[in-house]
Amino acid sequence: MIKRSIAAIIKDACEGCKKDGILPVDTEINPIIEIPREKGHGDYSTNIAFLLAPVLKKNPKEVAGMLVQHMDLNAVCDKVDVAGKGFINFYVKDALWQELLQDVYAKGIGALFPGMGKGSKVLIEFVSANPTGPLHIGHGRGAAVGDVLANILSKAGYDVTKEYYINDAGRQIKTLGRSTFLRWQELKGLQVSYEQDLYQGDYIKDLAREIIDKNIEVPSAEEDAIAFMAKFSGEVIMNGIVKDLEDFGVHFDSYYKESGLYERGIIDDTLALLKDKGYAYEKDGALWFQTSSFEKDEDRVLIKSDGEKTYFTSDIAYHLDKFERSYETLVDIWGSDHHGYIPRLKAAIQALGKDKEDLKVILIQFVSLLKDGKPVGMSTRAGAFTTLREVLDEVGRDAARFFFLMRKSDAHLEFDLDLAKKTSNENPVYYVQYAHARIMSIFRNAGEEGIGIDQLPKADLHLLTQEDEISLIKGIIHFHDVIEGCARSFEPHRITFYLLDLVGDFHSYYNKTRVLGDDRELTLARLLLLHMLREVIRTGLNILGVSAPERM
Repeated sequence: MIKRSIAAIIKDACEGCKKDGILPVDTEINPIIEIPREKGHGDYSTNIAFLLAPVLKKNPKEVAGMLVQHMDLNAVCDKVDVAGKGFINFYVKDALWQELLQDVYAKGIGALFPGMGKGSKVLIEFVSANPTGPLHIGHGRGAAVGDVLANILSKAGYDVTKEYYINDAGRQIKTLGRSTFLRWQELKGLQVSYEQDLYQGDYIKDLAREIIDKNIEVPSAEEDAIAFMAKFSGEVIMNGIVKDLEDFGVHFDSYYKESGLYERGIIDDTLALLKDKGYAYEKDGALWFQTSSFEKDEDRVLIKSDGEKTYFTSDIAYHLDKFERSYETLVDIWGSDHHGYIPRLKAAIQALGKDKEDLKVILIQFVSLLKDGKPVGMSTRAGAFTTLREVLDEVGRDAARFFFLMRKSDAHLEFDLDLAKKTSNENPVYYVQYAHARIMSIFRNAGEEGIGIDQLPKADLHLLTQEDEISLIKGIIHFHDVIEGCARSFEPHRITFYLLDLVGDFHSYYNKTRVLGDDRELTLARLLLLHMLREVIRTGLNILGVSAPERM
């Protein structure tokens, strides 16, 4: 939107400098244009002078001054200035903001969605918790990040698929089967030795009890019984995971089973491809991947000396299959403890002839719960963690999703349960939702005064001249920049921050401005402003998977 006009001003100024011999004609221009953090520093700011300073062997402030002298502000800006050590700030004309809002109103909220994706196919794989136990709060944060990122990328014009990868073929499933089997024997009165490396949570006893209560027939041979219980327990747990996610508002387009990689021969095909390319070799009776050819990392085992394939082997095959399903960008959302796994997977992608930059990995940092200002103890019910279900039952879907997105995903998050349940403006999600409800109330009152939404096309936004009204218009239009920025950086928390800032401006405006006044034309202009503000708040909350109540 306006950012494109600013970019054109910068480009034209650089071309002018080239004609005057100030800049080399082959200089490439790729400035970063951002919204300044402080409102007094203009509407947009660029770092172009810092990029050109080494080329010209001058300090950035001097370069910025030369660029400004070559700028034609035309109908876009009132002025530009040089700030700090060389940033160029742009001050956009109020009339342009007003006209833009009028245009967005005419075209609909979709006019604020950037079309940067151009239908490019993106696969986001997230949560993907092993079906060996219930989801914990870390999974919940990952689920919120993945789901909201998918919504953002869809709004930005990408063709997005959400996928859950089910590890149903590894050692952990066998361990689940053995854990259930031993608890089943215990419940039947047998003496057993229950090792520490088995699953410890009470949910294992519940699974064993369900087999007994439902009189489910169990194979007589121990190994067959363990295999049966692994399948039974995995399916029950997976059904619980799906239910928890759906209650959390997360719906996957596909659930992809690891076992399918074996059944369809994808594992063997991938290993054959790595061997053909010379990146798999045998040593000490095992098959190794030559990670060191691509990354500063040691070579990794693909097949152990006992013939068992590693998780890494399945992951390589799975990611190759993602590319072969025509996805152009792969997004994986992992726990922060998987940081060291990134280089080896990127190496494998390179070895398979793909671009490692097409894999984007988002790391989810630890979540801790607070109650009465103190850390919440771990759940004895779940065994070793607090479950997502417990948080949902405590604070509800809206607060849970919003709070999980109140910090950047790779930063530690403290989730305050007491704050999440407050029905006051101290609670961030309540604060945003209340703004929407307030605007709905204004429109109900307007209807009682005979002013309907059908009259808004007659509104003249040039009547909105108060500083806080122009600020709100800018905030609405900036929704485009925020979505674009989120999509480029894979940072969904920016939507949360944006909404909090936007409704903060609204609450301040509402508390000192009478929207429904005696001046009918000014009233219509203010109602159109609030109508578009309501649309942005509602859409932003919808992207977050949070409701937008009409009354509170």
